[in-house]
Amino acid sequence: MGAVIRYSPALVLIAIMIMDSVRVADPDLYGHLRFGQQILQTGHIARFDPYSYSIAGLRWTSHEWLSEVVIAWFYAHGGVIGLKLMKLGCSAALVMILFAAMRETGASPLTQSAIMIAASIRLSAQIQFRPQIFTYLLLAALLMLLARDNFRGRAMLWAAVPFFALWANLHGGFVVGLGVMGLYAIVRGGQEIAAGRGVARFFHLAAITSACIVATLITPYGAGSWLSVLRTIGNPAMLGAINEWQPLISATIAEYHVAHLPFLYDISVFGIFLATGAAIAIAPSADDLPMVAIAVALIAAAFVQVRNVPLGMMAAMLPLARHATLALDSRKISLRADATPRRAIGLAGQVAVALAALALAAETGLFSSTLELTEPYPAGALAFMSAHGLSGNMLCEYSWNDYVIFHEWPRDKVFLDSRFEMVYPRKIIDAYLAFAFGRAGALQTLAGYPNDFVLIDPKTIAAEVMARAPGWTLIYRDQNSLLYARTESAAAGLPGLPVSGSVPTGEFP
Repeated sequence: MGAVIRYSPALVLIAIMIMDSVRVADPDLYGHLRFGQQILQTGHIARFDPYSYSIAGLRWTSHEWLSEVVIAWFYAHGGVIGLKLMKLGCSAALVMILFAAMRETGASPLTQSAIMIAASIRLSAQIQFRPQIFTYLLLAALLMLLARDNFRGRAMLWAAVPFFALWANLHGGFVVGLGVMGLYAIVRGGQEIAAGRGVARFFHLAAITSACIVATLITPYGAGSWLSVLRTIGNPAMLGAINEWQPLISATIAEYHVAHLPFLYDISVFGIFLATGAAIAIAPSADDLPMVAIAVALIAAAFVQVRNVPLGMMAAMLPLARHATLALDSRKISLRADATPRRAIGLAGQVAVALAALALAAETGLFSSTLELTEPYPAGALAFMSAHGLSGNMLCEYSWNDYVIFHEWPRDKVFLDSRFEMVYPRKIIDAYLAFAFGRAGALQTLAGYPNDFVLIDPKTIAAEVMARAPGWTLIYRDQNSLLYARTESAAAGLPGLPVSGSVPTGEFP
């Protein structure tokens, strides 16, 4: 990291600004804020679900509880600006840790900077106000420790044990970290055995990995955190219901056709993966075999599910830096630090890059007090309910559940919240998916649960279900939402129904 700062602090700055350049309020942010606020207000973690009526009394489990406290604390003390400062700090820390990890490979500052900027373009879309940001930070720190151990033969690997105790309270990505630790122990220990140096190294690494596993039990839920994470990973409903659980190639094609995502995102992710493979093929070496094995495993995971793309990209950065350097060295092209004097990027260049970084920060909204919404929310419908004193149990669009919880709880409860794949029984998940996708049992979901209201997007299949559902009356509509009440309820007896409303200006919160 120090070599890159000496070479060009402006390049570090622009990498941070690129990493931090996408700032949006996605649906989950509302839930993370509300759950964290509740812990801060009460001083303890809820033991039973207070937000949902479909599983009233079910045990509450949130392996992200500490992340939610952090997010809520920054919001409480700085509002949107506080959230942006938190995210900027995480982005800066991530960039610096990844630079420090790549430095262990012997790559030049220029090589490190090129890889970092390319990776930051794609990672920026994932660095959001979500608990995953802490998994990215801790995985980067773990990769740095392992790279130091791999290339120097020594590192404070026991420091990973408190890392994992913290990680298990921040986000369920700790299971990926344990997989990385275990894979490193197997490959590194295997190298030692193959070289005739005995099994001591393998058992040392295995002991550290075992201690890390035990450390993940130090949470308010104990083994419950593991159960909720494993339940999420093994839930087949995710494959069809949530985009980030889709395979990378099919999701990329689908998203491009629907939203025409920026071409740079695709170039960045596939470019880094292909460049890593090419660099290893051109300049093979066994000196970083454990890091290559980790990269291969996480790149494979990225192709299986989109949510793993950031993990694969970070893991790929180290072998790419190492083997690109070996490839250049073999061709007598030296970009190492001692061959790249500071004057290669002079003062004028430093100033120009720094100004570009600040311009990017301003253009992407770092200095504003607002946050862009990722989708329209039913603000008009909730305002209508408030104006008429309506409240109750609400079956609503999945991506609106946490929005409703944030704005209306405890007056209103929802069918399920954003943790549904972690804790909800399969019966409840299937009932909701039947309604949302118009499957067999959709009308049973309406009749079989104590739903008082149904709040849906008029462009969804669920809207078609409601159009033919008996016993429900449309009481409010606007461009973004349709609000139904049971026909026998007092809400369905209001005069002038259905009321046609206007869509309020969309702005977080």
